[in-house]
Amino acid sequence: MKTKKMIYYVVMVALGVGLIGCSKKGTKEISVLIRMMPAQERFLREQLLPVFEKENNCKVNIATFNSEWDIERILKLESSKKNPSIALVKTPFEMTRLLVKKGMVQDLYSVMDSNQVLQDIAEYHQLASGLGFFEGKPYYIPRKLETRVLFYRKSKVAEAVSKFKDHRTRIDSELKEQNGYGLPVGYELESDPAKWDFYDLYTVGSIWANEEYNGVKMGRVAHRGARYGGTALFLVDRALQLGASANDICKLTEDKTVEMFVWERVFVRNGIYNQGMWQDPWKGANIYNGIKDGKVFAAYFQQIDAFLVHGWKDDPSMPSFLPDPDDMGLVTVPQAVSFELTKEGAPVFEGNRSISTGGWWWGIPKTSPDAKLAYALARFITSRENQAKECSRFGMIPVRKDILNNLPEVFDQGWVGEIFKTSVGQVQTNALTTVPLVAAYAEMSQNLIDAWYALCVEYKEASDEPMNFSTLKMRLASDYLEKQKKILGDEFPE
Repeated sequence: MKTKKMIYYVVMVALGVGLIGCSKKGTKEISVLIRMMPAQERFLREQLLPVFEKENNCKVNIATFNSEWDIERILKLESSKKNPSIALVKTPFEMTRLLVKKGMVQDLYSVMDSNQVLQDIAEYHQLASGLGFFEGKPYYIPRKLETRVLFYRKSKVAEAVSKFKDHRTRIDSELKEQNGYGLPVGYELESDPAKWDFYDLYTVGSIWANEEYNGVKMGRVAHRGARYGGTALFLVDRALQLGASANDICKLTEDKTVEMFVWERVFVRNGIYNQGMWQDPWKGANIYNGIKDGKVFAAYFQQIDAFLVHGWKDDPSMPSFLPDPDDMGLVTVPQAVSFELTKEGAPVFEGNRSISTGGWWWGIPKTSPDAKLAYALARFITSRENQAKECSRFGMIPVRKDILNNLPEVFDQGWVGEIFKTSVGQVQTNALTTVPLVAAYAEMSQNLIDAWYALCVEYKEASDEPMNFSTLKMRLASDYLEKQKKILGDEFPE
């Protein structure tokens, strides 16, 4: 009897182990490749994925990349594996065409029935869904739209306006040496940043840089300065504002593109920018800390930056970077004008307030271990309920029609509503403006950043070669144009 009981026990244990093994084997396991702020990644990991895993009897792991240029390398590595794991990739707009042209992502018609795909895609705003199409086929499911706005400290702008008369003569003299005239004719500093142009931002920046705060004088205007896509995007946006076309940016030495470098050189040379931008160098989180430490009073922000800097009062994981969260101001970007003035003191030309609209999309790699599950995950994350939660918490510009068409019903007013109002207003101003739609955009971006560092940040002026428009154009042509042509190849515009 004891022997029979023992045999029975061993058999049952074996069956149990077998059942457990079958259960584990039956659980599908995939990975999603992302880059997110820590708080946003926690939200995905703790709030969204557990629900999806339970509903789909699966396990979703998170893999991360540091730079968008890492995506191609990681997917190449996946293709060499016997059992690739990455099923879904959070893809920035700048990389979407490159990945398609290199055959790394699959069109959605190859994953699901085309009628179902079109029905699903119809739920998203046409701009967001349209930017995911290539040669008539959808390759991406929209995640969020993105653009930049101007962040500023309300109290510091008010201080600068009140002190303008004390700095006017100095600023006028400083500029006269560089543009031949000084401040534009009849110039007065606007107290409302919504009415600013480039000269207004320069003026408040000059006042802040020449006033002591916490016993220190420094530049207190910032944008991203690290050698990555965020910095290139600012440079492209500024060129677009000045009137450069996508082809002008690709050509590199066209006048409106050169003018972008002129303004950047002026801001760097005259100490308007905080030097940490290129010395550290700065990404988004560095700018947040600069705001916290009183080193930055104005910066170019994405809407998620504004949420993270403002913070949530009742959430210790998202503290404010501001001494007073109510001191945060947001407006659409300043009006572009030429640095050069006519002999009468007016800008030689005016640009606009239109910059690029981009964002992030979900793409399914050709090597995805379960493309249908990946599609379901992308749709789950961008469902109305989940996107409303994520957007209201992190300031993402939504892509779903049923949210965009009912913003007041979905999001609180107050500071949350102000972020969405300003960001959506900027998107509307941008219309269909995007970065150059070339497959080699990422590599071209690196060339732009290299030129910015060499000509705007590091260049040491000589008495016989001041870094003005003519010199910048000549240097861009001699040092960077051939590389630009090599990068773009057949895509270089003639």
